[in-house]
Amino acid sequence: MIGKAEKDDLNQISLTGIRSLILLKLLIEAPRSLEDIRKAFIEYNIMLDKNSDDILRIDINTLRKIGCDISRADHRTNNKYVLINHPFKIDINNDEVNVVKRVFNKIKENADISTLTLYDNLFKKIATHIADDKVRESLLGISPLKKYSSQILDELRTVCDQKTVVKLVYKTPTTNTETEKEIFADNIKLQNDKLYLYGVDKQSNQPVYLNIKRILRIISKYESDELYTTQPVIVRFKLTEFGVLGLTDDEKIESGDKSNGFVICGKYHNRFIAVQRILSFGAKCTIIEPEDFKEHIIQVLKKMKEVYNG
Repeated sequence: MIGKAEKDDLNQISLTGIRSLILLKLLIEAPRSLEDIRKAFIEYNIMLDKNSDDILRIDINTLRKIGCDISRADHRTNNKYVLINHPFKIDINNDEVNVVKRVFNKIKENADISTLTLYDNLFKKIATHIADDKVRESLLGISPLKKYSSQILDELRTVCDQKTVVKLVYKTPTTNTETEKEIFADNIKLQNDKLYLYGVDKQSNQPVYLNIKRILRIISKYESDELYTTQPVIVRFKLTEFGVLGLTDDEKIESGDKSNGFVICGKYHNRFIAVQRILSFGAKCTIIEPEDFKEHIIQVLKKMKEVYNG
């Protein structure tokens, strides 16, 4: 970040050069009018209030001379200068983007929504400086947040942080109809490259998780005097031939080692999520407790066998 300049420092450098660099930064961020540029230059202490706007026009032409394509400031651009192109873009290829993608895939499944948002913003900032259009789109496509409305995500993050109630319109996957729901919002999580809103349904007082892609709009947000608590589904199980880095935040190792397997305690939002998680381990997983959950998994497996065997 560029800070306010000191007069003694300015005596040692070219003012035209430093103004050109700051002007480039300003135009990369957004289109600017002469007044916008003047105000910023004065704040950075690289221009005096009494100086003429001719200085600004010289700086704009300086950038043009070194290869920047800058529009005229007229009615077509709302009287602002627009940086159309510049010679300082990042030259990377698809192989390098794929390396970034592989690294990010190792991170994203266990990352919270704040971390995912930081990476999404980083990819967007880098993408604006990539010369090749296809490479730019490939980089932007790495983030799972690209598929979601930023407005809805921002509102859901707020209600989760504040632990308030959100009233929303949801398109149910079974009937494909729109329904209104009121949810005590708790958290946003990424599962299988999809974002889900975790919380408690105000009407049924049951834990739910909603595919955020199916949230069509948010009607309102409000605080509630009602208290809600959810009891997680706790499952103890043993895993063999399993790397500990694959555990989620809801799972903790209680004992064991790599040779003999690990005893793990998982605390899941509801039974459906617990079943999905346990089944994902396949034959490497042995359920220890509770007994009723063990019996439920047996029944699920029997039904699956019937389906696959016709």
